[in-house]
Amino acid sequence: MNKQWFIVYCKSREENRASLHLQNQEITSFFPKIKKEKVMRGKKTIVEDPLFPSYLFINIDQMDGNFSRIRSTRGINDFIRFGGQIATVPDKLIEQLKSLCHVLNDLDVDTQSLFKNGDEIEITKGAFKGATAIFACEDGLERSMLLLKVLNQEKSISFPNKDIKRA
Repeated sequence: MNKQWFIVYCKSREENRASLHLQNQEITSFFPKIKKEKVMRGKKTIVEDPLFPSYLFINIDQMDGNFSRIRSTRGINDFIRFGGQIATVPDKLIEQLKSLCHVLNDLDVDTQSLFKNGDEIEITKGAFKGATAIFACEDGLERSMLLLKVLNQEKSISFPNKDIKRA
């Protein structure tokens, strides 16, 4: 078999449906998604967003693949073409995209939201490196308010989430 990766253009927000229907037809597909932090209805949540909205990668044999059957799959508009020829994607690029998605999804998961009011926090960077503070609350998506004892007084100071960790 001589399988190759192709790109299909999907209907708006129908990538998951198309991927499911391709899976039912026993066609390998890849829909790269990354996890992102978003504020929805006033709460910070983690959602999966498409890396390439409306595009899906499929792996089929160019000789045996039934291109019209794939084009008529629910959620798919058509194959991406350049100069009338269906575009192919190198296997190496797909592998790089898969590893990139894996790395980004592991790093983007928000562990900072695990902090609770009153948790002891250690500051890992900046002028207060090594100091311990008390977690007060989140200050937006990328910062947190900490109570830091300075000159025998507790001061509420905002720190980047990437510069703090649980003590």
